[in-house]
Amino acid sequence: MDQWQWWRDALAGKNPPINVNEPQSGYFKTRAGKDGPWLPVAIWEKDGEIVCRVADKVRDAHEIWTYCAGNPVAKDAAKHAFDTGLWPGDVPTIGHNSGDLTLAEEISEARDQALQWLTTTGIVDKTTADMAANYRAKLLDLSKKADTERDAKVRPHLEAQRKINAEYKPLVDDAKAAADKLRDALSKYLAAEEAKARAEAERKAREENERRMAEFKRQQEEAAKAAAAAPNDEPPLPLEAPVFVAPADVKVSAGGQRGKKAGLRTITRYDLADYEAALAHVKTHPDVRAAVEKVAFAQARAGATVPGVRSFDEKVAV
Repeated sequence: MDQWQWWRDALAGKNPPINVNEPQSGYFKTRAGKDGPWLPVAIWEKDGEIVCRVADKVRDAHEIWTYCAGNPVAKDAAKHAFDTGLWPGDVPTIGHNSGDLTLAEEISEARDQALQWLTTTGIVDKTTADMAANYRAKLLDLSKKADTERDAKVRPHLEAQRKINAEYKPLVDDAKAAADKLRDALSKYLAAEEAKARAEAERKAREENERRMAEFKRQQEEAAKAAAAAPNDEPPLPLEAPVFVAPADVKVSAGGQRGKKAGLRTITRYDLADYEAALAHVKTHPDVRAAVEKVAFAQARAGATVPGVRSFDEKVAV
């Protein structure tokens, strides 16, 4: 009778019955304790005796059987595990032990190892697909570990920051709101004062220019009289035209005794007078596209039908 038939049927998915008192020859795997690594198991009959090997140790087949009977594996896979300590598709251990590397070094080595493997070997069969999945799982575990450590270090600072903000933010807002009210009132007053000062400067400049023009006309009249009374017909010397003055610069200010002096400054502000025209002008800008995608995709995920947005299914390894 073929001692390996039961194992071959189990490996083929035929689910042969398991008798807890009758270990069967074959190749299996079993856990090294709860959530421990998978260990290779080989059971065979030799000289009328049942021999059982688990990893590098000889064990009692009856003690192991119920833990491994439901996990048959291919002979090549078991042999690989016996020889190397790794199952086909397993990734090599990073560092000699967990204390050899810092987390940053462990992530760097795992990343380089995985990407180098992907470049040189790639995913070409079930074994390499398993290996890719295991590399990915390792990197995700390290990512989670790093994020957990980051959160543990950042959390106390965030909580302290929240407490400080809760204490001071109302004070900051209250003082600034009052200061803004004073700024608005002060802006209105200084603008009115500036308008009056500008009007006064313009009046003075106008009066000075009128005076200079009157003086120029008087000089012209005197020159004409002198020319008429002259014994010869010599032309009068030309008079220089008056130089007109511009209104003086106007600056108004307030305060300065207890801090920075307040004055007026011209600030250019903008108002969206024509939303559609402005949108048409900036619609190809990356920031606008990103904002439209964010809002449109959020509505689509919520179940709305958004014009211009299509949905499609994509298979992604998880």
